[in-house]
Order: sequence, then C-alpha cells, then structure tokens
Amino acid sequence: MPHLIIEHSKNFSQKVVRDLWSGVHKIMTEIPEGNFDPDQCKCRSHSFGKYFVGLHEEGDSAFLHITIKVLSGRSVEIRKKLATKTCELARDIFSKSEISTKRCDISVDVVEMEREIYQKIRI
Repeated sequence: MPHLIIEHSKNFSQKVVRDLWSGVHKIMTEIPEGNFDPDQCKCRSHSFGKYFVGLHEEGDSAFLHITIKVLSGRSVEIRKKLATKTCELARDIFSKSEISTKRCDISVDVVEMEREIYQKIRI
C-alpha cells in the first residue's frame, strides 16, 4: 500500500518516471507521521501520445498527473504535505529534464482508500 500512478504525456522519458517513483518513495520516508511504507508501494505509469493541454496539442505541451492512493486515517495535513512535496519534486525534475514545450501542467492528487474496504493478498 500506497499506490503511485503517474499519467504523463509521451514526451516524458522513463528516466523521469523512475526519478519520480524513487523521489516519492523518499518523500514518504521523510513524513514519519504518515506511516507510509515505500516497500509496499505499487507504482505504475501511463503514457499518452494523444492529448491536449489547454489549447495546445501534443508537441507544444506536456502534462504530468500523479495520483497517490493511501489508506484512510491520515490527516488532511499529512496528505497535503505529501501532495505539496510531490508536486515540488515533479516541478524540479521537469525543470532539469530535456523536455522543451510551450506549456507543462503538473498536478498531484492524494486519494484515500477506505481501510475497511480495501483488500490485499500477497502470494
């Protein structure tokens, strides 16, 4: 548990995605009051070749949306801290990348999954 889902435009390399994964894991360890366990994190990414950002078509724009699903019970302050630090990380990684576009929109959402309903099996 948690789930880290990165949706991004095709102009993001796998290196950028891997840097985001490892960076978010590090952020989780830096928020001890969140009781996040990076070793339990399930990471995945989806790349999109057809997209619009505002009025810009692909090639002129880029987007990055990060969803972090966590079990319920964490305060708004903890989830906001995770979202804010993740957004800052994404901005920093993007600014160091080789992507050159007129526009890049970066967003982060931390979503609660109900602890009483979420099921997990390890085989």
